[in-house]
Amino acid sequence: MNHRLRILIVDDEPTVVLLLKEFLVAEGYDVATASNGEEALRMSDGRGFDLYIVDLIMPRKDGIETILSLKARFRNKPIIAMSGGWSSGEGNFLPLAGKLGACGTLAKPFRRSDLLNAVRRETGSAKRVAV
Repeated sequence: MNHRLRILIVDDEPTVVLLLKEFLVAEGYDVATASNGEEALRMSDGRGFDLYIVDLIMPRKDGIETILSLKARFRNKPIIAMSGGWSSGEGNFLPLAGKLGACGTLAKPFRRSDLLNAVRRETGSAKRVAV
C-alpha cells in the first residue's frame, strides 16, 4: 500500500476535483482539496503534503505562481502540474511548469491510469496501472 500519503489537489473546477479525489481515495491516499493557490498555501502552512497536484489555470493565484510558492516553502515536495490549455491564446504552460519545479505534468483530459501512474512515479509507490 502507500502508507496513507497525503495529497493536495488544487483546481477551481469542482467536477475535476471530485473525480480526482475519488480516484485517489479509492487507491488509499489521504486527499485534501483547494479551489485556488491561495487556499492551497494556507492549507499547507506548517505541515505540507506528500504530493501536490496543481491546475495551471485558476483565479486568485494561478498554478505557476502556486508552484513557485510551494517550491519555495517545500523544496523537496513533488508537484504534478495539470492543464487543459490556456483559454486566451495558444500557449501550453505545462513545459514552463516543469522548468519551474513541477516534477510531472498531465494534459487534460487524461485517463485515470495516467493520473495514478504519475502519482505513483512521484511518490515512489509501487505498482503501475495498465493503460
